[in-house]
Amino acid sequence: MNVEGIRQDLRDIRIFCGRYFPFLVIPLSYVRVVATELIPTACVDALGTLAINPRFWSTLSIEEKRFVAMHEMLHVSLCHPFRKKGFDSDAYNIAADGKVNYALRDAGIQGIIYSRGDEVTLEKISALIKIDIESLVKMSTEEIAKELEKAIKGKCGAGDLIGGGRMGKDLVDSAIDGEVVQEGDKSLTDNAGNLEEKWKRILQRAKDFAKQAGNMPAGLERLVDEVLEVKPPWYIIARMGLRNHEKEDSSFAYPSRRGDEYPGLYGYHYNVWCLVDTSGSISEEELKLFLGIIKHEARRATVYAIPWDGEAYEVLRADNPSDVARRVAPRMRGGGGTVIAPALLKTIKLMNAGDAVIILTDGEIFDEKKEETKRLFKKLASIASFTMLGYTRKPVDAPGFTNVRIDLKRRL
Repeated sequence: MNVEGIRQDLRDIRIFCGRYFPFLVIPLSYVRVVATELIPTACVDALGTLAINPRFWSTLSIEEKRFVAMHEMLHVSLCHPFRKKGFDSDAYNIAADGKVNYALRDAGIQGIIYSRGDEVTLEKISALIKIDIESLVKMSTEEIAKELEKAIKGKCGAGDLIGGGRMGKDLVDSAIDGEVVQEGDKSLTDNAGNLEEKWKRILQRAKDFAKQAGNMPAGLERLVDEVLEVKPPWYIIARMGLRNHEKEDSSFAYPSRRGDEYPGLYGYHYNVWCLVDTSGSISEEELKLFLGIIKHEARRATVYAIPWDGEAYEVLRADNPSDVARRVAPRMRGGGGTVIAPALLKTIKLMNAGDAVIILTDGEIFDEKKEETKRLFKKLASIASFTMLGYTRKPVDAPGFTNVRIDLKRRL
């Protein structure tokens, strides 16, 4: 077992990264590396240890060795071994591989290559789950993994479904031991404390170092921000956004909790426009969730719901939660194609300046890319005081709107 050869290769790769991909310089000095023939190629274990099969390593050119090492180190740096908990192991591995490989290709690094045909790509994932590449780039690793779980459910050899061969399973669920190539930092190898939090701190340092070096590719930065920037779930964004939209005043005509000598607070009534996708791609479960959101907002606002598919249907008003069941739900129409422009135009004509707008959809919008649709999104956002687009499957290019994924399992 040529451990010294692997050790020297990793030193050379770290020097290479210092020149062309500085983001990995710090993680490469912290990670624990072992050599073992218990794995077929190279992988990262549950503790963030990089394991390499010496026989496999010896078959690679120097350009391929760089690619494999950088690929596996991105898995570790982006905390994939820890973030995959709770997901189907194969689905998360495929999603993470696709995102990592896209980031390496997008960085345009000269001197790395892996063209054996068994690597996972976003193109292969796109063909499997029927979501376009541009949307996959915007989606988080977890969002893609959820879509993959649906696609591979009940099927064997998930990696083979997208052409992933021997490099397709490199996030393993257990700890792997072997002959030590690099001990790594003691704070990571003593298993004390939260390894994910420790790697997040290393990730922040790696990002800062790459920024200072003036070489932080935009695609990689998006992946890093998935880990470092904690985004609140959709229902928190909706609640906080609408709360900021509310207006309050005070008057002695209203009692105050602080005493009779103080004026009491009262709020102004406000309007929320909910544009509900009722096209043929919307499931019954999704529609029930959308109606639940409308019902929730009707507790404190007048809600104007507009069902839409290929056209915008009549406006359905709900002044309170019971109105949703009596007036809105029974009159939902749809089942056709998914063209949002008519619904946007109708809302612009009917709404008042300062109203809030929430769009509820699965994200499969036919005219999303059209310039006229983008213009309508921008115009609507300029009139409204709060805009949010909630999607259940894929994000939408909606200028001026906050895109948030709606979890079908979470109810308001």
